[in-house]
Amino acid sequence: MALPVLRAIRRAHPDDPLAILAKPGPAALFQAEGSADSVVYRSGLLGDARKLRESGYSEAWLLPNSFRSALAPWLAGIPERIGYDTDRRGALLTHRVQRQPPREHQLRDYDALLRSRAIEPDREAPRLPVTAKALDRAAPALDGAGLDRDGPLALLAPGAAFGWTKRWPPESYGALGDLLVERGLGCAVVIGPGEESLGAGAAASARSRLPVLGPDLDPLELVALFSCARVVVGNDSGPVHLAAAAGVPVVVLFGPTDPGRTAPTGAPARVLDRYVFCSPCFLRKCPYGHECMREITVEMALRAVEDLLGDTP
Repeated sequence: MALPVLRAIRRAHPDDPLAILAKPGPAALFQAEGSADSVVYRSGLLGDARKLRESGYSEAWLLPNSFRSALAPWLAGIPERIGYDTDRRGALLTHRVQRQPPREHQLRDYDALLRSRAIEPDREAPRLPVTAKALDRAAPALDGAGLDRDGPLALLAPGAAFGWTKRWPPESYGALGDLLVERGLGCAVVIGPGEESLGAGAAASARSRLPVLGPDLDPLELVALFSCARVVVGNDSGPVHLAAAAGVPVVVLFGPTDPGRTAPTGAPARVLDRYVFCSPCFLRKCPYGHECMREITVEMALRAVEDLLGDTP
């Protein structure tokens, strides 16, 4: 979601050095996208402040809205600290903008901040390249699972870091995998670190063999993995955004969140959202029967995949 902001700043200041302060995982994406000249790896509050102070930056654009994100640039003494006046951090900013209640897609959340500095927002969708190095890491995962990279491939992403309320049931992913295999597609489950039991549950619920891929791949390598697929099916989560940023068609299952805010852009997409009486609740625990996700049937997901793929897999 931050990539269009970086492109806008780069376009407005083509000759100025632009660096990103990021954790190692996202850092790989920022480096590959190319708007930034360099990446500073996060290392804790005091470590971040020291690195920023030593580098001598003149401006800090604070995209996270937290107090902590403003504290490191303040400690580093960066002259200009630009951000929304949120989380009681106004005194740490030199250029404060009042954040309005969000009404558009999340990609538009920082348009007001950019315009406050006379920078025109970038309206294009996020884009990520598929690097040869990342593909060299991702391709063996497919080869080792016995999947043909050049054949029709569907990848299922059952995870969601937000919590279980965002997740379509693992057995539904397994049943969908069976139907896709019956229609001639290679199929696998893609997970991230810590989601091994979730992936195993989806694979075990299928009659067909569904390999589980991905926990050892970084975000850029996941982009390369998704680029080999004809379609990616997943919850409202990071993986479907990575796939869409690589131009891969996606089917996205929404439950407690709002597709108007976070649906993927930049690639053909089908959104499945039952929108029950309590939607969108944005809750990590459902006080009811999780109807928003359970009422999305396997047949609905299959039709969405077929609609994206057309007559041929």
